[in-house]
Amino acid sequence: MVTEPAPSRVQTLRAQLGPVSAEAALILFGPCALILARYFSWGAGPLRLLCLVLLFAFIALATLRRAYLASIWDRGRLHWVLAGVCALLTFMHVQYFSSNIRKGGECWTDMGRPSICSGEWLRRGLNPWAECAPPLKAAERKSPPEGEATYVECVKFDRCIDYKGGRPYKDWKHHGPGFDFMDGYKYGPIAALAYYPLTHSYRERGVFSVNFAFWVLHGLLMWGLARAAFPSQRAAPWRALIGWLAPLVLPLWATLPTLNVQALGHTYELAPPERGTFILEITHRCANDIIPVTLGLAALLLAARKSWLFGGVLLGLSLAAKPLPALLWCALLPGFAGNKARPLIISAVLTTVFCYLPFFVWAPREMIANLISFSWLRPTNASSIRAYIPESMGSVIGALQLISCVILTLAFYRSGPRDLGRLLRTAALSTIAFVAFNKVVHGNYLLWIQPLAALALAGLPFRAPARASVRASQTRIGGDDQKLG
Repeated sequence: MVTEPAPSRVQTLRAQLGPVSAEAALILFGPCALILARYFSWGAGPLRLLCLVLLFAFIALATLRRAYLASIWDRGRLHWVLAGVCALLTFMHVQYFSSNIRKGGECWTDMGRPSICSGEWLRRGLNPWAECAPPLKAAERKSPPEGEATYVECVKFDRCIDYKGGRPYKDWKHHGPGFDFMDGYKYGPIAALAYYPLTHSYRERGVFSVNFAFWVLHGLLMWGLARAAFPSQRAAPWRALIGWLAPLVLPLWATLPTLNVQALGHTYELAPPERGTFILEITHRCANDIIPVTLGLAALLLAARKSWLFGGVLLGLSLAAKPLPALLWCALLPGFAGNKARPLIISAVLTTVFCYLPFFVWAPREMIANLISFSWLRPTNASSIRAYIPESMGSVIGALQLISCVILTLAFYRSGPRDLGRLLRTAALSTIAFVAFNKVVHGNYLLWIQPLAALALAGLPFRAPARASVRASQTRIGGDDQKLG
């Protein structure tokens, strides 16, 4: 009998190179697509739509089968290599955050000042959704009273939270009393209350710091969700974190050129995104989306741990910070909870109502104007595909947006197991579909997609190690024997 020689170390490495490359491509495609979507920003709506459609198709196809790629990182203790990569990436991110918090600076978008000033309005007994501040006295402008510097700065900039001064905005005039008052805060009360303790003293640096705290919690929740969704894959949590953290190290920010592209009868002005662009979204761009996304992920994790009551509370808090993206996930969680859905639904509804009701009682028409009418009536912009089609076709795109989300939700209920892995996959796809066809597609909306895309690709395309499968089957058999005994 002839014994074949054992493969050499070089042969072993070559055999592993293919699976490792395929795994890297699966994990890094999502971050690359999101960076390109950020690259195709203002004035490039069709190209941004293309990136999101490609990401949707990639996740749908890559996760269609639950077992087609064996990961070498689940063998032995190799998953600790990925853990080391995650630690290095996390350290790099923390360095960026600490630098931005230390330096401070102005917010680059109009989201930061409302987040600061809404807390100042509440502290003074003003309604940030319905009231403009009284004009400052000359003495207050010259020398703010002690402890009032932030409030004075807010009123100096504008006396209303999101002031338009009665000026028409793209043929849309939206300043007036009652249902026409859209100069107030556009986000929920939880966002205002979360920022106020730090923004009162530190202003923009306070916004950065609050967002950083939620970002840290964000990472812990992603690790917990991946571990709960893919318990037999030890590398899945680390794959999820790498997919989430990867945009910082991908060199696309250095290789993408500044271009003027002629296509579809339009000129697109493209500028490469900054290094650490997703960090800058929640520091210098002052995006507040990290709060509702983090609270929504926490609700998903508690639901996965069968804590339906507290999962519903966190879901309600997410809706009370900003209705989206948690509104897209609400339709999926009852299916995941099954016959335990009642406490989840009741606690989510009661928490949302409890947070919003005092302010609706305070000023019902203005709350409707700022939180509902504004989103419904606001015009599209050049970041969306709707800016490049006839206005009469806008309703068709809106219908496509709604139908795609409904179909994905029905597919979750009608086909396959309603487990956490499929819940994450469906949530990722429905969020991408909603953002892709929305009338505005700001860069901060990509923060909704970033964690879900990483979670969807962290475990669904991979096959559990054989030993883990055998161990799981033995556990089931042992449990059945105990029941029979």
